[in-house]
Amino acid sequence: MRNLLIVESAGKIKKLKSILGSDWDVKASIGHIRQLANDGDGSLGFELGSDTIDCRYIPRDDRAKQTIAGLIAAAKQADRVFIASDPDREGEVIGWHIAQVLKIKQPQRVVYQEITESAVKKAIASPRSLDMALVAAGRCRDCLDKLVGYKGSPLIWRLNNGAKSVGRVQSATLHLVCQREREIQAFIPQDYWSVFVDYAEGFRAFYNGTAQAVLPAPDEETSGNVLDLWRGG
Repeated sequence: MRNLLIVESAGKIKKLKSILGSDWDVKASIGHIRQLANDGDGSLGFELGSDTIDCRYIPRDDRAKQTIAGLIAAAKQADRVFIASDPDREGEVIGWHIAQVLKIKQPQRVVYQEITESAVKKAIASPRSLDMALVAAGRCRDCLDKLVGYKGSPLIWRLNNGAKSVGRVQSATLHLVCQREREIQAFIPQDYWSVFVDYAEGFRAFYNGTAQAVLPAPDEETSGNVLDLWRGG
């Protein structure tokens, strides 16, 4: 039985072949093999529906085209195909792209943390399916990167400061995080008191500084001058 193991880095091939033996072929995707196309509305490569996103993918470059062709050819010679891209979100997305181009309906996902005989063979003995939550997160990240880069970059071109791009989505995210952190550091705690007061006339009032809200009258068991009093901050 001929087996194919697909990894990300070509530098891992020799070590893995020595571990797995002659019945195994090991190929590398060399990272990402596909990206969003540059077509459609705003050249984004995807269309937004009411609750779905229709993405269109193309090979990243000429090298990726050659890599895809090589993987397809190797998969045709194999009885079983295992995908061992890196054990993180990006690796999961790369694994999904590999499964898509190879038209594998139930991909065998292999995850190990070290390239040792025990770790690799244990992982191959217990393959799992792709984590589609991670795949969805990674694909969403790709879409956000394009939205930020393609929609945001023209705004800074007007500044004529030499900047060509606002960067990927992490640029906007970092700005939001820093902005929030500055707000936290500038915050000055202040003590305040909030009270509910039940009046003999049959109504309840809530006092919080200058705010006042009239609420329905309490029942007889909870009547009193001050029903609740607490300190907030």
